[in-house]
Amino acid sequence: MKIENRGPGDIEFTILGSIHGDEPAGKKAIEKILRKDFDYKKAVKFIIANEKALEQNERFLDADLNRSFPGDINSGKMEEVLASKLLNQIGDSRVLDIHSTHSFDRPFATTVNLRNSEMDMIKATGAEYAVKFGEGTGTWMDYATGVVVEAGLQHSEQAVENAVNVIENFLGYFNVIDIDFEISDPELYVQEEKVEGDWKFLKENFQKVEEGEVFARRDNERLVAEEDFYPVLMSTNGYEGILGHKASKYEEK
Repeated sequence: MKIENRGPGDIEFTILGSIHGDEPAGKKAIEKILRKDFDYKKAVKFIIANEKALEQNERFLDADLNRSFPGDINSGKMEEVLASKLLNQIGDSRVLDIHSTHSFDRPFATTVNLRNSEMDMIKATGAEYAVKFGEGTGTWMDYATGVVVEAGLQHSEQAVENAVNVIENFLGYFNVIDIDFEISDPELYVQEEKVEGDWKFLKENFQKVEEGEVFARRDNERLVAEEDFYPVLMSTNGYEGILGHKASKYEEK
């Protein structure tokens, strides 16, 4: 875990990158930000999380770090020890966590809460879409305030550029650095159901799939929508054994 602090006073924000070792965009974006000569008005902690997995370009080595919180400092699994140390570093700061994905080439935010604090942070990212997932899955968001941004396609330079823009926009919004920023008014979605299995995805994320439409296939099998939904994190080559998630628009609930 690499840690760099910038700005005066107690840490108010944590910028977190590369929880997963096969998602280097967070690491690269943080390194680019740190090379810039910003005058920090508030204290920010930058963390490149899973350095050992990054070295091997593996999502994780012993356990998925993003499913290992609150962690166990006495565990024999590297990521469970790291989760405990990482949660201690986050403390009560507000967190922006940078990820990347196989499913979508533009930044979108995820969170487990839609309280005013999280909504403010979502607007600060400049993201076009935001998705609420359920709590209790072992992510740091079960224990701290913040949001995740999926910055773009995994291993792409565009994801790195997107991540730099998101971090700068976020820090500008909260008056940490002097920089022009945008305030997003994202479309809000709520995750409803995980779709399991290895399938070829036939639609587009965040575009409505209507009842009766075929949205995935494998060999002679077809997945047909039983009701309208919006795909989130759906991809042919994403997680092994998981196609992605069905979501509804927040205002439709």
